[in-house]
Amino acid sequence: MREKGPGRRRRGPRWAAMLAALALFAVAVPGVCAASASASAPASAGGVLVEPVTHHGSSTRTPRSSASSSTDKSNNLPSITPDNTAARPGGSPNPVTIDLDEVSPPTPGGSTMLSVSGQLITTVGEPLAHLSMSLWIGARVTSRGQLATLTDDPATARTRSYRQVVLANGDGTQPLAAPPTQGAAPVPFRIATDRAALDLPPSLGVYPIQLRITGSVGGRAVAPIGAAYTFLVWAPNPQQPRTPIAAVLPIADQPRLRSDGRLTDNALADEVKPGGRLSRLLTAAAPPVTLAVDPTLVQALTIMAQPGGYDYATPGGPVHAQANADAALFLSDIVRFAEHGGMVFALPYGDADLTALVHARKLDTMKYAVKTGEVVLAQLLGRAPLQKGTIAYPADGSADATTVDVLRQLEVGTVILDDQLLPPATKITYTPSATVSLATSAGPIQALAADRRLTRIATAYTGLPDGPDFGTALARLRAELGMITAERPEQRFQVLALPRDWDPPSDWARSVLDTLTSGYSTSVGLDAGAGGQGRPADRPGRLVYPAEAQARELPANYLTAVEDVLDEVQALSPVLCPPRRGPRCQLQLINPMKNALVTAASAAWRGDRRVDGVSLSQQVDGEASAIRNGIQVVASRSVNLTSKRGLVPITLENNTQYEVTVVLAFSSTNRSRLRSPARQTLRLPPGQKAQVEIGMEAEGAGTFPLEIRKLNLDGQALSKEPPNRVLVRSTVYGAIATAITIGAIGVLLLAVIIRLARRLRARLRGAEDDLGRPAGPHEAMTGPTAPLYPVNQVNQVNQVDPVAPAGPLTPAGPLTPAGPLTPAASVSTRHSGDDEREAATSTTTTPVVRTAVRRYDDQDRDTLRHGLDSQEDTGDSAATAPFRRRRSGP
Repeated sequence: MREKGPGRRRRGPRWAAMLAALALFAVAVPGVCAASASASAPASAGGVLVEPVTHHGSSTRTPRSSASSSTDKSNNLPSITPDNTAARPGGSPNPVTIDLDEVSPPTPGGSTMLSVSGQLITTVGEPLAHLSMSLWIGARVTSRGQLATLTDDPATARTRSYRQVVLANGDGTQPLAAPPTQGAAPVPFRIATDRAALDLPPSLGVYPIQLRITGSVGGRAVAPIGAAYTFLVWAPNPQQPRTPIAAVLPIADQPRLRSDGRLTDNALADEVKPGGRLSRLLTAAAPPVTLAVDPTLVQALTIMAQPGGYDYATPGGPVHAQANADAALFLSDIVRFAEHGGMVFALPYGDADLTALVHARKLDTMKYAVKTGEVVLAQLLGRAPLQKGTIAYPADGSADATTVDVLRQLEVGTVILDDQLLPPATKITYTPSATVSLATSAGPIQALAADRRLTRIATAYTGLPDGPDFGTALARLRAELGMITAERPEQRFQVLALPRDWDPPSDWARSVLDTLTSGYSTSVGLDAGAGGQGRPADRPGRLVYPAEAQARELPANYLTAVEDVLDEVQALSPVLCPPRRGPRCQLQLINPMKNALVTAASAAWRGDRRVDGVSLSQQVDGEASAIRNGIQVVASRSVNLTSKRGLVPITLENNTQYEVTVVLAFSSTNRSRLRSPARQTLRLPPGQKAQVEIGMEAEGAGTFPLEIRKLNLDGQALSKEPPNRVLVRSTVYGAIATAITIGAIGVLLLAVIIRLARRLRARLRGAEDDLGRPAGPHEAMTGPTAPLYPVNQVNQVNQVDPVAPAGPLTPAGPLTPAGPLTPAASVSTRHSGDDEREAATSTTTTPVVRTAVRRYDDQDRDTLRHGLDSQEDTGDSAATAPFRRRRSGP
């Protein structure tokens, strides 16, 4: 118990401190609340009105804006963003929003009043009372850079001071009799002051203007409850130089024309009808404004205006629409504009991404886009296409030095570029002239630097709730134009190049173009920039192509895929349109596919919209593939040749709706053994087939593959698929085999002939032996002392005289034996038998041999007879008796 006591004593002081703190807080809170209430009351510091509004909205807010413009406690001009919207650092919205409709400055020889009109809108439900409006003017702006700083940087804008001007009623404020109420119609207002009250110097200048509204909200004390900001251009001298400005207004739309003549959708019908985007642009244009016309748009509108109507694609299939009268009227308005002296030039066909095509080395497509665009526009205007001195306006005005060089080679005389690509040579305090000469490989080209800041301001007004209001946006444009002239008192040609997809609200485009003509600027044609109005020294002849510009280009692989489809279409051109059919076929069949592929390379498909370009190229690819696949070659897989020459049947089918001319090319892997015609050209009407027989010649037996390819008249393949293949089987002996066979037979015949000749020669030799000497057993009996025949006679037997006639053989008469047979007699008898055999043999020998034998018999018979007679006279030995007996007889 003693231990708890001290603990209780220690907690006691803590409870007392807490109670004291609560009491102190209860006393302090009313003081804080009182201080807050006193701070919210109006106060003045040094005679300057301090506004309690901390939310810095812009006077460019529309009535539906949740925040409006005001000044801060130092009465400084808040920031105005490039599109004239204000920076909003925080805080609650102003009770009153001021929308400006018009700022009318005093003009030399005209109005002497500065008048500002607009509408008041409240965003609170509490009643507004005792409202009044005042007009304040700030110090003069000295440069476009400072004007941009006041527009973009809130901190710098707050450092400027403003002085209140006396209004036309002679007072500093103008009461508002009918305050706005929540949910009711806006309350119009007009506040004006005399130019004398402005107390401005007699020279051109640009001044910031502030409008303030004070009053009470819900019965609370009067305080500034709204503000708006704008600019005043003071131009008191009517003789001062005016800046010439050429406005380039594109009449363009995204590509919507397919290769089959259909439109991708029917959005153009809304674009060209009265009040449509394109209709508003063309209605606002008048010379000397320059029109940049999209050739693809011209072709699409021409199709829509044709009497038979047109078709457009939908997810559910094609839809037919009646002829569009608005499209026809739109085209006639372009023609009328040119007839009244307006300058009109063609954009690249399909608004092709020229720089991307150059970087991807698709120069043929680039050339086609530039030249075709000029041709289409010339047909619309009824004039010859320009060959030289044409104007090129790349998308966004972006092009590098290589692209400009290629354009110059295509006879382009002027190119419109973003001024960020042509920076000044040195840091200067004024806006240089837009004209600059660039050196290229084909000679100099004139470049016109389009003012990017001026374009951004001219297109700032969109009519949307979160955008600037009409009057403030227009005053901002006037301030920019006046500042260009005020920077340097001399004429410096400028270019306002508006974007392709500009969608201005009603009457805004006309207001912008009309504003170009004022006491400090004048609207001129685009050709006014040539001939020395510029200052070439201000901008060097070089291009600066930023990396972010290149990053926006269409990728090279995408353009390569489009180019591949284009090559396939080019290969179909000789097939569908041979020379005999003329250029009309090209215009109807090939050019629509080529045009659609060029539009697939449009700059409109940059970024996330590339899928639309892919859709266009795929549609063309499908159409071209249907034509290629409709041309078929039908042949057997194998063909047999039973002789050296034969025919291979082939069928060509045309399953397309067009007449085609196809070249069939034949080739073999072994042309030395299988020969065929190299090519054969066939022409087929739509939906027809034809069978042809190809003559083949085989040099030997075997199987040879024959490949059949489909080509056009230029020798280009119609398909990347493998060729048709036919196996040709031949059973014919080849030349080598035939030669071997003939050689073998010849060798055999030669062997037979040689064998027969040897046999015949052996027989002849045997016959000669029988005639020249007796058989072997009888030689020993006759002895070697005397030959059977004289030598000279034997030699004469061996000599053949083919000329001497061979008479008939005359056999010797029968021998009459004189007595008993002796050995010599037997020999003689045997020899006589040999003569008979020789005579018999001679009848079977050749005529030459018979002649020789006969001559021997005729000549030697007398010789033998003479010899026998001599022997009888000399008393020869008994060895010659047989001869003597042979001669005896009857």
